[in-house]
Amino acid sequence: MDTDAPQDLRTRRRLETHDEIHQAALELFEEHGVRETTVQQIAERAGVSPRTFFRYFTAKEQAALPGQRRMLRAIDALEVTDPSPAAVLHEVEAMAETVMGAGNDPELDEHRRVMRLLAREPELQSMAAAQDQILTTRLRARLAEQLLDADPMTVLLIAEVAVAMWRTSWGRWGELAIQGEAGDPVELYRHCSMQLRGVVGR
Repeated sequence: MDTDAPQDLRTRRRLETHDEIHQAALELFEEHGVRETTVQQIAERAGVSPRTFFRYFTAKEQAALPGQRRMLRAIDALEVTDPSPAAVLHEVEAMAETVMGAGNDPELDEHRRVMRLLAREPELQSMAAAQDQILTTRLRARLAEQLLDADPMTVLLIAEVAVAMWRTSWGRWGELAIQGEAGDPVELYRHCSMQLRGVVGR
């Protein structure tokens, strides 16, 4: 009956250690910047050894970017009700707005902290771009599961455009946050959507 308990405990502890290292990296990067922060400092603040750090992350930059968990979960739960490309894009936009407008969700607050860092720390941007590619790949696969008769190029374009709007909106939000002007990310996302449609003439 208790055979799974040790494994559950180990898994839970691994997740806790992962989060402790991530939080330590985030705090130190906010305080001192990426270049001035070392793996040793992150490990010390997290209460682990540098060796343990590298069991969880391959680089200090990666430790600050835990992945966009809320958005990935939302993509996995997305259900498309209208297969027309414009309608699908609108449904994806509505999903993104729901994620952005999640109020006091701790993960969303953390995401905002990361976006502030990204706006001022170029060292993190290439790694963030890799995470955006994960979003695109996951969204493309989710849409392809439901739009069996859709042209693959159309599915790819929807996924690429949706993630580009997500990235652009959060990127601009981070820039404004540094200037002390950041407002509602949902409103910024809607503005981005309108601007995009103006650019492509739709």
